[in-house]
Amino acid sequence: MEPQDPAAAAAQRAGAATRRAREIADRLTRLASGKRTDMNDVRDAQEHAQEARDRAGKSFDRAIAGHERAARSHERTAEAHEQAALRGVGNPADHRRQAERHRHDAQADLYEAELDRQMAARRATPEGDEADGPEAMP
Repeated sequence: MEPQDPAAAAAQRAGAATRRAREIADRLTRLASGKRTDMNDVRDAQEHAQEARDRAGKSFDRAIAGHERAARSHERTAEAHEQAALRGVGNPADHRRQAERHRHDAQADLYEAELDRQMAARRATPEGDEADGPEAMP
């Protein structure tokens, strides 16, 4: 079970990265000594690849949720500016401009969330992993 606390989750990811770095250093040492790759190395690589895919999926989920939260905040702020303009508080024209800007920013956040959804969907397919490899680079 993964921690719900963001700091604990970040600490867990940092620990996993440290372990992986140690494993890579050990593997490089074995390769430098001329030892061949064995099935344990292959299984470890497959497990690490799956863990990386899982972490990437969770990262996309967090990014999507963050964009959607930001969009809701922009919409609420736009509504507050519109209400202030209607009530004649401060400069109504400025409030209307601010409301328009926040609505624009909300749309931009929703667009970014959709892009993240599409990227996550592409990466969830076997073809998506291959399409993102070095040979797919321009």
